[in-house]
Amino acid sequence: MAILHHGPNGPITGKFGSVNAYMLNGQNVARGPRKRRTSPPTEKELLNRRKQKVAGEFAKYNRPILDFGYQYQVKKGDRIGAFQLAQRHVFTETLELDAENKPFVNPEKLLVFAGNLPPLADCQIEKEDDMLHLKWTVDPIYDDHLFKVNLALINLDAPGDMKTAIAEVNKGSSSLRIPGLSLKKI
Repeated sequence: MAILHHGPNGPITGKFGSVNAYMLNGQNVARGPRKRRTSPPTEKELLNRRKQKVAGEFAKYNRPILDFGYQYQVKKGDRIGAFQLAQRHVFTETLELDAENKPFVNPEKLLVFAGNLPPLADCQIEKEDDMLHLKWTVDPIYDDHLFKVNLALINLDAPGDMKTAIAEVNKGSSSLRIPGLSLKKI
């Protein structure tokens, strides 16, 4: 039985005939019964499902990093949050197919941190026991500035990690100690 709220022009909730009506995010929604699909999924649909699964698993493992990296891209009052923006980036720009037509995340195309500051140019990383040594080409726009260098350790198959170092970006190098790094395979 349907319920009419606030007079004849108000929203309806409940079921009348074969139609279900409900409130969703302050909007009145009326839907008819769902129709069962009788045909099997096409190859494109199966490929899209595999892509969604790979992108979703990757984003799930690295959610805290992606939430942090895309926090300044979110517009106030928008329904799409930082994590959803990151998921969209992963799905649309980083997924590729291997020789066996299986989707994978290409880490070379991945933007972990999005914003208006340019990333460190030509950054090279060396690992020495529990230390990571970073070297990059100095950009003149960073003269006389101290910045936080956020380093994301992304794993394609397991949860990632994020570390922060305070560095003089105009020096062109920084070192960061990560306990237990020597035990990890990089």
